[in-house]
Amino acid sequence: MLELAKKLDKNKLVIVESPAKAKTIEKILGSSYKVISSYGHIIDLPKTKIGVDVKDNFKPSYLTIKGKGEVIKKLKEAAKKADEIYLASDPDREGESIAWHIANTLKLDHNEKNRIEFNEITEKAIKEAVKNPRKINISRVNSQQARRILDRLVGYEISPFLWKLISPNTSAGRVQSVALKIICELEDKIKSFVPEKYWDVKGIFDEKYNLNLYKIDDKKIDKLKDEKLLERVKKDLKKKYEVISSKVSNKIKNPPLPLKTSTLQQLASSYLGFSASKTMTVAQKLYEGISINGEHKGLITYMRTDSTRISEEAKEMARKYITKEYGKEYLGSASPKTKKNDKNVQDAHEGVRPTDINLTPQSIMQFLDKDQFKLYNLIWQRFLISQLAAMKYEQFEYILEKDKIQYRGSINKIIFDGYYKVFKEEEDLPVGDFPKIKEGDKFTLDKLDIKEDYTKPPARLTESSLVKTLESEGIGRPSTYASIIDTLKKREYVELQNKSFVPTEIGYEVKTQLDKFFPNIMNIKFTAKLEDELDEVDSGDKDWIDLLKTFYTELQKYEEKCKVSVEKELEKLVESDIIGKDGKPLIMKIGRFGRYLTSQDEDSKENISLKGVEISLEEIKSGKIYVKDKIEELLKKKEGEKTDIILENGARLILKYGRFGAYLESEKFKEDNVRKTIPKDIKTKIENNTIERKNGILCLKDIFEKIEKENAAILKKAGKCEKCGKPFEIKSGRWGKFLACTGYPECKNIKKIEKK
Repeated sequence: MLELAKKLDKNKLVIVESPAKAKTIEKILGSSYKVISSYGHIIDLPKTKIGVDVKDNFKPSYLTIKGKGEVIKKLKEAAKKADEIYLASDPDREGESIAWHIANTLKLDHNEKNRIEFNEITEKAIKEAVKNPRKINISRVNSQQARRILDRLVGYEISPFLWKLISPNTSAGRVQSVALKIICELEDKIKSFVPEKYWDVKGIFDEKYNLNLYKIDDKKIDKLKDEKLLERVKKDLKKKYEVISSKVSNKIKNPPLPLKTSTLQQLASSYLGFSASKTMTVAQKLYEGISINGEHKGLITYMRTDSTRISEEAKEMARKYITKEYGKEYLGSASPKTKKNDKNVQDAHEGVRPTDINLTPQSIMQFLDKDQFKLYNLIWQRFLISQLAAMKYEQFEYILEKDKIQYRGSINKIIFDGYYKVFKEEEDLPVGDFPKIKEGDKFTLDKLDIKEDYTKPPARLTESSLVKTLESEGIGRPSTYASIIDTLKKREYVELQNKSFVPTEIGYEVKTQLDKFFPNIMNIKFTAKLEDELDEVDSGDKDWIDLLKTFYTELQKYEEKCKVSVEKELEKLVESDIIGKDGKPLIMKIGRFGRYLTSQDEDSKENISLKGVEISLEEIKSGKIYVKDKIEELLKKKEGEKTDIILENGARLILKYGRFGAYLESEKFKEDNVRKTIPKDIKTKIENNTIERKNGILCLKDIFEKIEKENAAILKKAGKCEKCGKPFEIKSGRWGKFLACTGYPECKNIKKIEKK
């Protein structure tokens, strides 16, 4: 008994990644446990060099991350005082790698069971994890090391070629470059798309049955593109059609699956307008926990997962909630269908769900900020919906035919609403009473509703659809989607137009050069195969060094060919249409800050930056570029355009353009520091050149005065905040203007602006 007491009283150290988790976990585990944070990675590859010895089996040169010296010192001090140490970094490959680096730094025995992991920060999950420690999974660590080194090899070996060919600000990425290729190739399809005329045909029978044209000569018709067939359809007007099929089928619609990382990012983008990186940042806070009535609670399970599996405990929690709120008949299947996936699912813990379904979004709204509430509400609702019963309905389908031309009609009757009670799909089912129609009945085609239209080009990718595409192609993994998208935007390889990705000129160039010289790196199937091989390393079925050797051997072959071609490219003289002081055309060169024009006279210091000037590869290849007008236009835009708005200090506001588009700036900005944003609708008018100009001055004064009067009237009518007594202010959000209390964040009251 005395020995057991001594064992329980041991000093135990738990090391987590995030300081936000530490206090919560320490409170759960009690006084014999000390919980401290490593603040993420403490060791990494160096930032300024490749840090991988390719000649010595790709041995990585790990260094202490700058600023982490003090963290390591504290970890070592705490470890000396501890009888037992538990490494509790996140439950994924990255977390396993962090645990391994900490174990090496603290000189822990790798045969010791000191690694614990939990999918949610709840009392039961934490205590269960401590009871079941395991050894560090070295296969998982090696999978993460292999990914990191692969990315290093691509970045450090290929990027220098891009610096010479395009600009020092460019870079290659093993996954980001393939994502860029997908965006560029889609844009090519859009540009080369030739619209086709088609007809959408509906038939109105006996003046009341509206049916779609279904088949002609046993071939299904989606869009009728053959004018001869259209004429054939028209000939049957006012003719009798016979019902050749009339049947009622029982159908079910299963609820959507629980969320995983990719679907969380997709829905947050579509419904909330969140970027992938914002979604993951907000989700991280919800996972680590929020203070609710003085108690820190983890609100969701771990948000980086490929799995839609739900634990039996969570299912039971949902079953109790559903029975209480909706009744037993609304309980979903005890073993619902899951999506088939023939690939190795990485980090298959659970889907993303609330840790406690009884913590409804409305009940904890006051403890969450606006973004946290929106995302938690999305996760909570999707989990609830996924555990509800399927929607059951009957479908009555009938087909009319004459001379091998068929029309089809259908109507639905909901037998049991199931998950539709809470959530309806966007494509709603047409419902109504079933008509009394049987086989052999005849109806007259009274009228044809024919709409002429043209086929549309494929839609550009949004953040949501790009994540979906990357996932379906097997490119990247849940933890990488946000960083892939961020890199593409940061490097300015893409820009967002109406929330869709459009490749920039430099993005096209990077894609073209990589496609030309490194086709394997830009091959979608090759990249997806690498992901599968990394999964094999994780499962212990593949040696990580062998994977790197095979990859690097092939990479070197392409590098040799590229080196020869690049040297030839750099020998070419590319002249511009701008004549220098020596009477000769200025020539294009690539320097530290990108492309620029310079004199052919090496002693001359005549230089003109080409930053922001789009130049096609075709022009460069031809040896002559035309940039004079573009440079003049760019300089004019930088100087700005005068407006008729004069400030009280006598300074005029100038229309200028920045990273986020048009804005107004005082001509005496260095003195008065005055800048003004421009409402979205006014920006659109400026872009479309529909605002009046008088004597070269843009007329905005009356427009802004009208807006200010309208806003003043709205604020006067709104009065003071009924919750805290502070005045309202007008803000703009995704759905337009709204009233927000100036007492934020203490008071989070918001109101819709009543329309006139």
